Amino acid sequence: MKRNIIKRFLCGTLTLNVLLMTLGCNKTSLSSTTKGEENMLPNYDDVQADPFIINGWFAPEPTEEAFKEYKDCGFNYIFLIGTNVGSVGSSRIETALSICDKLDIKAFVDVSRALPSIDAVIESYVKHPSFVGFNYDEPVIYKNTINNADGLVDIGPVVQKMHEKYPNVEFLVNLNPTTSLSYNWGTPSFTYEEYLEAQQQYINSIYAESDVYNWISCDDYPLFYNEGAKTEYYLKTTWLQNLEYLSVAKRDSDYKLTSNFFIQSMAYGSAAGKRNRIPSYEDLRLQVYTVLAFGYDSVSYFCYATPPVGGEFVDRQYALIDRDGNQTDLYRNSKLVNEEIRKFSNVYMQFNDGWQGVCPVLGTNNTSKDPDYYNKTIDSMTTPLSINKLSGIKNVTSDEDIIIGYMKDEKGNSGFMVVNYNETHLNKKVNLNMEFNGFTKADLYQNGERTTIDLSNNSLPIKLNVGEGVFVIPHN
Repeated sequence: MKRNIIKRFLCGTLTLNVLLMTLGCNKTSLSSTTKGEENMLPNYDDVQADPFIINGWFAPEPTEEAFKEYKDCGFNYIFLIGTNVGSVGSSRIETALSICDKLDIKAFVDVSRALPSIDAVIESYVKHPSFVGFNYDEPVIYKNTINNADGLVDIGPVVQKMHEKYPNVEFLVNLNPTTSLSYNWGTPSFTYEEYLEAQQQYINSIYAESDVYNWISCDDYPLFYNEGAKTEYYLKTTWLQNLEYLSVAKRDSDYKLTSNFFIQSMAYGSAAGKRNRIPSYEDLRLQVYTVLAFGYDSVSYFCYATPPVGGEFVDRQYALIDRDGNQTDLYRNSKLVNEEIRKFSNVYMQFNDGWQGVCPVLGTNNTSKDPDYYNKTIDSMTTPLSINKLSGIKNVTSDEDIIIGYMKDEKGNSGFMVVNYNETHLNKKVNLNMEFNGFTKADLYQNGERTTIDLSNNSLPIKLNVGEGVFVIPHN
């Protein structure tokens, strides 16, 4: 799959922008943000950007009906993993690939702890137009002596050998979250920075000159429920930090990376565990919009079909499709979210490779009551942007906490993904105001629909429902 020319050109454009700044040029001049100067936005609808990828973990039964239902929910990629399709090399994987060929769904085949299988199956798999590559779940740097999972240092040579013979086959390594570093891996200890460096050294470097996607991926899940806590429902403190780590790694990499992050689309863990929380529509929406605020190319649902009982799953926990193959409320809510994102994803994908960072704004309803107020999840970010770093914005005020993902298109025009970032059970709606420098209009993508708004005194008031996000492009 070829990269869109515009997106390949973006890295060079950003490099030129940095050079111009070094020479004393004002980068904002590229965006025509000077008051009174005409700023003509490109017609984003005239450009076919790379598609935003929506993927699902744990495949349904390999029937055309089940996979069409999967596609109808808004998914365009799938991880072929789980008891419904069997392990790599199974006849059910072949059946699933044939169905994906017919329905135009791109597929990864899981080879976690099964690297030798690649040689046995790849010649057959590459005959399928739907087959994009293999994935390996949650390796650490060195071989895990506790469960014998391969390390990045072991995976790298296998991928290198595969790439030399099959240069169009991708390899997606899904990394552990930051909080997993405390686990006993049976290896020397390492920092998360070292972990990401190893990912790039042993995997991403192999695809440095390739036109196929060069993946960086992670799973971490923010939705917590603790029946005995003072606040029963809350968001994981380090979730934004984990999103930020990978986004910064992509932004600052020597390689052109494609980023993916998993969201929590089902309850899991013990019945009394903190992850035993069924995501609501607002929970799903909050997660996807937050992933977009960090400039990701792809979001993956954990899970799509429901895994069997055992391990980290109990009988009353279910995903988008239950164990009898029926749709659940999670399917219907996920479909709504996916349809909304699809409506403006072509525009978003012309900005996200120019991701600059995320700016948090604390709500006045909180800071007025407590001058020392802070949001634990926001506070975990290591390199948050301040408002004065958002090109074209003079000030932002909000009555509740928000985050603003800041990104630029290839011509330097600014785009802002604004997200109501609050625990959804608190039912906090947001009233915010964005004050711009010199802009007179803004394109607002809300509920997926575009509205062009004439700004009064360069200001844009926005209302956000629980879990909602909005994409804003100011212009004249």
